[in-house]
Amino acid sequence: MTMKKLILLLALAFVMCGCNKHIENTFRVGNVDYDVVVIDDCEYIKAGMSFAHKGNCKYCAERRRKEQ
Repeated sequence: MTMKKLILLLALAFVMCGCNKHIENTFRVGNVDYDVVVIDDCEYIKAGMSFAHKGNCKYCAERRRKEQ
């Protein structure tokens, strides 16, 4: 395992263990199961070990309001 992968894995483990998180719901597209995970009031879509921020949390809404 390369050093970059190890650092990324440790950072992800730290974030996932140190935050207020819960699974909001689960859905399936094709053969892949996706979870909607809420971490510190931000929603993320999780598939396997991959996370993608949905961008619809109150912090993102406030940030968009300030940008306009």
